[in-house]
Amino acid sequence: MKKTILRTCLNMCGFLIIANLPFLTITHLVGIDTFIDSFKHPDSYYYVKNEKIQSMDVKAGYIILEKPTEQGFFVGEGDQILYYSMKDNLQQRTVYQIKCDDGITTYYIVASGTDNYEGPIYEHQIIGKIIGNLKDTIWNNLCLQIWDLSIDHLNAMALFSSS
Repeated sequence: MKKTILRTCLNMCGFLIIANLPFLTITHLVGIDTFIDSFKHPDSYYYVKNEKIQSMDVKAGYIILEKPTEQGFFVGEGDQILYYSMKDNLQQRTVYQIKCDDGITTYYIVASGTDNYEGPIYEHQIIGKIIGNLKDTIWNNLCLQIWDLSIDHLNAMALFSSS
């Protein structure tokens, strides 16, 4: 009897760990606060396959972005952003300086590993702030799709509410 209960408990724990591995992978990448916030504001986060993006990390297969929304989106110095260039190319760069004159915010950017300062770019060009990069593997693809599906269709916030 005790062996059956122990075996059942071990099977249940193993199942829970395996079922949660995609979520643990995403949580490890973006952090627990961002992971929980993605369920509160599902339209604020998305991922992009890094195919036609002039990227600083050529090994990154997917880029996880936080969209510029009303939920306290902020781009600071040192943040990596994805933006449209004047030639309508998607580019990934690091913000090194921010200026705000007469209500117009201007971002000055730099390519990674160089001292080639570029800019200015403006808020309307920014697609989002990069919060993580993943290699293009089957596991990462599965994790991103499960996360995307769950933040849109799963009422996970009921698990975190105190009422």
